[in-house]
Amino acid sequence: MIIGACEWVGLPELGMDRLRARVDTGAKSCALHASDITPFVENGEDWVRFRVHIGYPAPRDWQTCQARLGDIRQVRNTGGEVEARYTIRTPIVIGHARWEVDITLTNRERMRYRMLLGRNAMKNHALVYPARTFLQGRPRLD
Repeated sequence: MIIGACEWVGLPELGMDRLRARVDTGAKSCALHASDITPFVENGEDWVRFRVHIGYPAPRDWQTCQARLGDIRQVRNTGGEVEARYTIRTPIVIGHARWEVDITLTNRERMRYRMLLGRNAMKNHALVYPARTFLQGRPRLD
């Protein structure tokens, strides 16, 4: 699949039909803007509950999500500082394609795109054509 510098993505298990994602081959992992991140235990498993704010510059909506906690990873942020981030694993939909990705949860409120699609998520799934955007259209969740 050929994707552009930005794409519409769906995160169906998080209840999000579409959000804009910035494609970043320089970033190793995916990042999703999240706030009110709260870990909890359910049936002996570690989970995390969080809020995703949709819209830029001012959030026009928000979605409360929860997912099984995959890991807590040390990630270098855009400022070059290392920070610990909660990581979840969830399906992503781009165009007609669907596969599992690891996503770190972080504060991206000052970023134009609420999600960053890193190179690990694209490996074996997509090639990037950086001169174009939104080549795959809206995610087909059916």
